[in-house]
Amino acid sequence: MTERYLHINHIADLIAAEITGKIDDVGREELERWKSESPEHTRLYELYRSEYFFASKLEFICEYSEKEAFDDFTKKVNQVKSKRRRLIFYRYAAAVVVVFILSGTLYLNLREPEQVPVTVTQKIQPGSFKAILTQPDGQRIDISDTTYLAYVEKNIELDSLSGKKGQPKDTAVRYHTISIPRGGEYDLTLSDGSRLRMNSESEIRIPVQFSKKQRDVYMRGEIYFDIAPDAQHPFVVHTHQGNIRVLGTSFNVRDYQDEAFLETTLVSGKVAFQTEDKDTYLKPGEQLRLNKENGETVVEEVDVRLYCSWKDGRFVFEKQRLENIMNTVARWYNINVFYENQSVKDILFTGNIKRYGDLDQVIEMLRLINKIEMEINGKSVFVRSNP
Repeated sequence: MTERYLHINHIADLIAAEITGKIDDVGREELERWKSESPEHTRLYELYRSEYFFASKLEFICEYSEKEAFDDFTKKVNQVKSKRRRLIFYRYAAAVVVVFILSGTLYLNLREPEQVPVTVTQKIQPGSFKAILTQPDGQRIDISDTTYLAYVEKNIELDSLSGKKGQPKDTAVRYHTISIPRGGEYDLTLSDGSRLRMNSESEIRIPVQFSKKQRDVYMRGEIYFDIAPDAQHPFVVHTHQGNIRVLGTSFNVRDYQDEAFLETTLVSGKVAFQTEDKDTYLKPGEQLRLNKENGETVVEEVDVRLYCSWKDGRFVFEKQRLENIMNTVARWYNINVFYENQSVKDILFTGNIKRYGDLDQVIEMLRLINKIEMEINGKSVFVRSNP
């Protein structure tokens, strides 16, 4: 850390001390000298002391967790007389905000361009529509900006003309494969009218033409299905753990290879989860969880919003482990996450986060609510406890 940067941090500490009434005479004199050095220093000083400045920053905290963010404040405020509560509140609020933003803001505003090169930090943006179509002949096509259905219909037409007169056509089932990379998602409409919303690191294999008996697809990752009704042709989703048989319904399937459980969450209609041993039927609002290690299944009523909100642009969690949450975040933002120790992974979290904001917004909210420290370095996030 440079000498100049240390000085900037020291000035930030002095402003914070003055706001909270803990500055001594020496510190006050030093701060006054700094203010008199330039009009810009005075302007910044007045800005950081203004009630509007701290109120606007605290609005972000209030939006996500009013109770936890203000617990420390209210404990101190309740110890003073009513007529002083407002003043004391803003003093302590100011101290918290200063910790998060003041040093960095001073650094950005006070750098001398001729001495310190300007560095632009690239914010990590959320995922976007990304998909690769692998055709039966192995050709790979980027279909991020188009529709899968267009390619399917085109290839069905070509396939119907591929057989020559007097020669039998190849009857082997051929498949299109749709792959979604990390940091991607995709809306997919099948030839039968069914709609699929595919999450990051997901894949589905679909026959060039559905059979006359049923509509079979093969998946991994996480996909939300909205299946077009067709009683004569059941829709069957094949996973490594078992098959999901439906006629017409909406449901979410999560089956990532690096996760210990497969989850099927039914929103509407009726599905049957089929294994070699038995069929398990689900009703709307129920979820089946299958333990991949021992094959045991559990069915229970759940809040489907917790498991399907990703398709509507939200991360919604209720008492979930931080490691599980960060696995989801890492896929969407295409990042790597590292932890200080196991205990940090086991912190439980409840929250509702916008899925389409940049990574800084997600990290800031997790940091504030869970009392943990997260540091972003390039495409890596380091997580440690914050006593």
